[in-house]
Amino acid sequence: MQPTEKKRQPPTPELRAVVGYGEPLYNEVMQFLIEEARALDDDRPGDWLAMLSQDVRYTMPVRQTRHRRDGAGYDAGMNWFYDDHASLAFKIRRLDTQSAFAEDPPSRTRRFVSNLWLQQTTASNEFFAQSYLLLLRNRGHEAGFDTLPFRRDDLLRREGASLKLARRTILMDQ
Repeated sequence: MQPTEKKRQPPTPELRAVVGYGEPLYNEVMQFLIEEARALDDDRPGDWLAMLSQDVRYTMPVRQTRHRRDGAGYDAGMNWFYDDHASLAFKIRRLDTQSAFAEDPPSRTRRFVSNLWLQQTTASNEFFAQSYLLLLRNRGHEAGFDTLPFRRDDLLRREGASLKLARRTILMDQ
């Protein structure tokens, strides 16, 4: 990946019809998002990696506090992370080494997925899914939880019989 590529956000897909709550595709996508959350909460990162397309882009732009007149509150040129399949696979392999001390013992997490908004795109095998995620995380002997709310803008792609995550932009509320 070229250094300048990190500054570019993945292109926004051209959207078409909304897929309504209860429609078979809506249910399939919601099931995918729930299974993804379970794989991560159950500490199965290899299963999670298998849910990603080979050309995945996984980003989280930096949140900025701005006045309404100044536009969106995220900096598209600055990211907390901008990962592809290879970098995510490397991070997962690192968990099995002595150098992943920040996650040994692992955090206890619980992900709650909700408010799915699903649209078809102009590509027949790709779908835009916007969802909310509430992440609760507990570390070590701490009594409390970190509470982290997010919005996620995902591009899901049908590859064979299954869905794969092709793009994710995580927009942190704080």
